[in-house]
Amino acid sequence: MRVFITGASGFVGSHTVRALVDAGHRPRALVRDPAKAVRVLGALGIAAKDIELVRGDMLDAGAVAAALDGCDAAIHAAAAIGVTDPNGGGDLVSVNVTGTRNVVGGAVAAGLSPVVHVSTVAVFVPPRAPVITADAPLAAPRTAYGRSKLAAETYARGLQDDGAPVTIVYPGGVCGPDQPTLDALVEGLAAALRVAWPLPGGGVTVLDVRDLAEALARTVTGGKTGERWLLGGHYVTWPRLAALCDELTGVRSRKIPLPSGVLTTAGAVLDAARRVRPFDYPLTRDAAEFMVRLVPTDDAPALGALGMTLRPVRETVADALRWLAATGRLDPRKAGRLAPARAKEQPMPPNAVQRAIGPAVRRMAGSPWFRRVGPKVVPHADRVLSRATGGRFLLSQAMVPSLVLTAKGAVSGQPRRTPLACLPEPDGGWVVVGSNFGREKHPAWTGNLLRHPDAGVTFRGRTVPVTARLLEGDERAEVWPRLVKVWPVYDRYVEASGRNLRVFRLTPR
Repeated sequence: MRVFITGASGFVGSHTVRALVDAGHRPRALVRDPAKAVRVLGALGIAAKDIELVRGDMLDAGAVAAALDGCDAAIHAAAAIGVTDPNGGGDLVSVNVTGTRNVVGGAVAAGLSPVVHVSTVAVFVPPRAPVITADAPLAAPRTAYGRSKLAAETYARGLQDDGAPVTIVYPGGVCGPDQPTLDALVEGLAAALRVAWPLPGGGVTVLDVRDLAEALARTVTGGKTGERWLLGGHYVTWPRLAALCDELTGVRSRKIPLPSGVLTTAGAVLDAARRVRPFDYPLTRDAAEFMVRLVPTDDAPALGALGMTLRPVRETVADALRWLAATGRLDPRKAGRLAPARAKEQPMPPNAVQRAIGPAVRRMAGSPWFRRVGPKVVPHADRVLSRATGGRFLLSQAMVPSLVLTAKGAVSGQPRRTPLACLPEPDGGWVVVGSNFGREKHPAWTGNLLRHPDAGVTFRGRTVPVTARLLEGDERAEVWPRLVKVWPVYDRYVEASGRNLRVFRLTPR
């Protein structure tokens, strides 16, 4: 089947694309940024030939209609997210409702079947019974995000009532590895392990993102439409979740017992404070109530109909923590036995030498005389030091994170070793800039990568094969401020050279 999907660059959507491809479907994804989608889906092993990417926005009814043409079924997994505004946020409501009307309503109008709308178990919280079921009463959220999800839910149910082939899925706390942007639950896990666990009453439902993705893929071909599937996941109390993380990592975390009333009162106070002066902080009255009043969900009907069994919560949490450590989002010491060796090689804060001499070195590096002398001295010294220390030390490391790039010569095809400043990224890759010390011409190594993108990187004594990709447009604009933060002299090099410095992302193969 050709399956239309939104949210393919997000956590749930990207894993759903993976499940659709594995099931033999042909996904067509509506994405605002195809380059980002390629990067996110590529991290899950999805090749460009496996998916059709269509540039567009779910708020553009015309773009959605054109992308729906020729598809058999649809999955709407995209949503604008925001949980901190208790009063305003009319735009957020408009975005999510308009997007749902364009995608879900448009798919129904185009005759697709089934049309799957991904909602959230939060539309039932606070619950009115000890177990949440798919026919439980809907809540009355206070935040704009909650109201937007409720309005989208009401619209989707209206289509069902009219006999449209719309299936609604209600996931709980989605958890697992490979997140383009940290989801709320996994971000909370990382924060709790870094600082301390707040332990109120209540708990959380933990649903593996891979199980949710599989469920959505099966819903497309399940033969039933008009259903409401509750998939909250495993219900775990906060103390039990904290103890499970301790058990998995072998590291005892700090824990702070917190009466439920204190948490909800704090959320209400923060809501009131935002009415006076808006600010961004994740705790709201809605979020607090979700933490302390969530109860188990009745997932049996959905799991039975889809022929599924959920992964153990232990496996889901372990994979999430292992991924957090491997990508540098969690200190390996906090991840304990789950921290792979690679996690110890992630970006580190500036060392004492860099902090002490950094400002003076940057002033020197931007000077005209250094642009003449530096190219003759620094690369040669770094090559010598790299060979002598097995790539563990470079002279330039005293100023900025550095690596040695080995690439084939564009003409000769022979290996060429070039020491370079770099921006290490959380996924284990690097970004490098063809500054050439601010000289007028692009450095030779950038031409080498354009001709032969497969190369090698030696970083902190470890050599890995990489694939280089020239960053342009929005991708380059996104990474440039981070590059300048690491090495402010880049802006001065742009001015001195009068050219657009080439920027490459080096992704481990």
